[in-house]
Amino acid sequence: MAYDGKRVRLTDVQRRHIAFFHPEVLVNEKMLMDTLDMPDIVTKGGGHKMQVLYKYYESTPVTSKYLAVVIEVLNQEGFIVTSYFTDRTRGTKVLWKRTG
Repeated sequence: MAYDGKRVRLTDVQRRHIAFFHPEVLVNEKMLMDTLDMPDIVTKGGGHKMQVLYKYYESTPVTSKYLAVVIEVLNQEGFIVTSYFTDRTRGTKVLWKRTG
């Protein structure tokens, strides 16, 4: 379940994609789920229906970084496209930001 109440799936195909290209993300899958549930910031992704959810972690398998979870939303449901660690948030439009 994502921060906005939408159901978001991680398919086997996308899990394999993440495991191959970004294996450090799956070391602690709870971080991935926490980022979906409680992101710090959500930006518009590259595609029309894409969003990137970011959450900052002091400690990750690759030092302190943001975990980015890219989702595509279709018909009020979504699926994870990919996930990776990054030094900063990206995106031209902020869709949501945690306050407080």
